Amino acid sequence: MKIVKAEVLLTKVPLRRAHKMAIGTTYHQECVFLRLTLEDGTTGWGEAPHMVRHSGYGETQQTVATSLRDFLIPSVMGKDPTCLEEHQVAMDRALPWNGRAKSAVNLALYDLTGKILETPVFNLLGGKCREAMPLSWSIPIIDVDGALAEVEEMMSRGIRIFKVKAGRADPADDVEIVRRVREAVAEDVSVRVDANQAYDVKTAIRVTNAMQPYDIAFMEQPVRGADIEGLAIVNASVGVPIMADEAAKTPSEVYEVARRRAADIISVYVNPPGGLLNAKKMIAVAEAARLECYLGGALEGPIGARACLHLACSSPSVVFGGEMGGQFLLAEDLGTEEIQFEAGALVVPSAPGLGGELDMAKVRRYLTDQFEVTGR
Repeated sequence: MKIVKAEVLLTKVPLRRAHKMAIGTTYHQECVFLRLTLEDGTTGWGEAPHMVRHSGYGETQQTVATSLRDFLIPSVMGKDPTCLEEHQVAMDRALPWNGRAKSAVNLALYDLTGKILETPVFNLLGGKCREAMPLSWSIPIIDVDGALAEVEEMMSRGIRIFKVKAGRADPADDVEIVRRVREAVAEDVSVRVDANQAYDVKTAIRVTNAMQPYDIAFMEQPVRGADIEGLAIVNASVGVPIMADEAAKTPSEVYEVARRRAADIISVYVNPPGGLLNAKKMIAVAEAARLECYLGGALEGPIGARACLHLACSSPSVVFGGEMGGQFLLAEDLGTEEIQFEAGALVVPSAPGLGGELDMAKVRRYLTDQFEVTGR
């Protein structure tokens, strides 16, 4: 069974409210969807979402679409979709870096492979070790009243994990909002902090230690992603677990973070490393180094969120949950149905493949461009 056609769809979906972080503010999700079709008509979906209009490595919606059209789709066209490792090597040879674009292809290949074998993708990743992934809800950089109102609303929906975005002009305000959030929730509610690279090393140490009395589960990426030495200094100087995010986007970067003892936890994503295949390898490296994991989110839509769930629910070391909250934050979920949500957790789909399809009527409302690729 060979791939005979590819369709690329670009969408722009507004958020229900702006999502402000230290690295920028997101008002829309700009997504690239990829549909690969086999000779018998079987289709597989991939997705590459974007927040703040770009990835940390410079990819945008337009560069992803161009990379798919000119390099990556031709590398898999006419081939058996189940040769996942072979295709990853072929894409790496066709185009260096560009992990987010490659992830769209990789997800579509996994979706096709699961459908061909009539099994959910989690069985292609080692088998299911949990039924659902606890959802972590991110509180943007907003005032205290707005933050507390959002915490109350999401707690009413059953969410028991909150990640507070930091990086305000005065770091003391970051400490204060963490204090107020902690006081507003029960002891069994997990509170975490994400600085999105906002601080220098000295400030990161001072602020993290100031937040320690409020029982935060971790401080995420307090310094620049490229500053692994600085991250290691912070990790050795605070009493709160440090999570690497921008510092660990590939298996080799996870290894370097572990080697230098720069973090206690790794935030693993599906899109930046090039898809599920490499994300699973990141988790394997983290496990070998005795590091626990979290599933980082980039405002995934219905395909990307399902891929993340298959990864989380087949990986025992993903113990901190994940933030695939797109169906709650986007103005409209573009799937034919929302992911099942129970007791504050997203349930992994059990249908063959990734277990989700796009509703094309909804997609057309937010479509900004599309094209097809056929032949080698």
